[in-house]
Amino acid sequence: MNLDPAPRQSKLVYLAIDAGLLITAFIIVYFAKNPYAPLPFVSAVLCVVLAAGVGLIPFLTDYAADSAEYVQAERGRVADQVQRLHAATESLARAAAQIKAVEESVHKTAHAAENLPYRMQEKLAEFNEALATKDTEEREALERELDELRAANADNLKAVADKITKTAAEWSGLESASRKQLAAVQDATTRLHSELQTTLAQIDARIAALGKAVASAPVAAVHDRRSDPATQADGGHRPPLQTEPVAAETKTEPAPASVIESVTLSESPAAPSEEPKPKKPRAPRKPKPEETLAAMSAESIPAESSSAAAEPATTPSEAAAEPAPVESSITSDGATRLLVTAYIGIGNKLFIRGDGPGLSWDKGVPMQFVSIGKWGWSSNDVTMPVACKLYKNDETAALSGEIFVEPGKHIELTALF
Repeated sequence: MNLDPAPRQSKLVYLAIDAGLLITAFIIVYFAKNPYAPLPFVSAVLCVVLAAGVGLIPFLTDYAADSAEYVQAERGRVADQVQRLHAATESLARAAAQIKAVEESVHKTAHAAENLPYRMQEKLAEFNEALATKDTEEREALERELDELRAANADNLKAVADKITKTAAEWSGLESASRKQLAAVQDATTRLHSELQTTLAQIDARIAALGKAVASAPVAAVHDRRSDPATQADGGHRPPLQTEPVAAETKTEPAPASVIESVTLSESPAAPSEEPKPKKPRAPRKPKPEETLAAMSAESIPAESSSAAAEPATTPSEAAAEPAPVESSITSDGATRLLVTAYIGIGNKLFIRGDGPGLSWDKGVPMQFVSIGKWGWSSNDVTMPVACKLYKNDETAALSGEIFVEPGKHIELTALF
């Protein structure tokens, strides 16, 4: 506990008294006739002694006050040390109590650690027993659910099996019917081929007979005209013999008009000298559409039948794998262009993949829309043949397969999907 210092007396009072006593002694000595006389000398000495005593009083009081303050400070420090000792003693007592409690807890923990393995074994045994019980209950529940599902789906499975059996029987019937129809179609194709060959042979024979008749008709007409007296009276002029009735009589099978005209013109002999002046040649008449169609059908049927007999039928996959017709021409500016005709529907796009400049086999490049059904691609950097493929929406490849584009050429083709 720190106390305020005690108030001290002022030294000015004592100094003033000292100054007064000294001045008095000086006045006594100065105004005395004989300063060494007993009275003035004693008075002066007494004033000086009193001044010295009065001057020492404040210093002595200060010393006493400082001593008292020192003692008081030492007492305060001793009290503080005593309090600290009491606090240290109390803390030591509390520490001893805590150490004792820790010791007791350590003993308890050691005892519990000794019993821990046994308790762990008991807990593990209880956990294993509970786990086994739960597994048994879950297995029984799953078995019950499985039995219920089997019982519920047994009828459905039987119905599905019956449907599968019926479908298999229907497929086998369809397969047998398809095989029969295919055999019938093959027989019909064989008969048609033989009939076409027979018809062609008959047509060839009729054409040969018609040629012979046309070749012999003018000779007989000239002989009759020379022996006829009416002809001789007329100066040997008689209209030429018409061969159309003969041709009409001998013609039993329909033949193209162009074939008959070519045979007639090629095998007819030169006109005799005594015939009248030849008429102006008529311009060849234009064949009618019916005659043109008949001629085309007559020419195409034998060719198709012969090719069908010589070569096996082409499957749809082989026909799709055949390359599309390609038309190429050299460009004027040296650029390489590809124009594709593909009707892929509104909203779809045509893509190109390849190994040329700007192309890749992994991702297609969209081609430029030119017009309806027309798509184009061009490049000025092609220096060697480019292999490429066409894709619809960069997903479906064209049936034409790979396309080879020569540098500096304009290529047109048709793509099918």
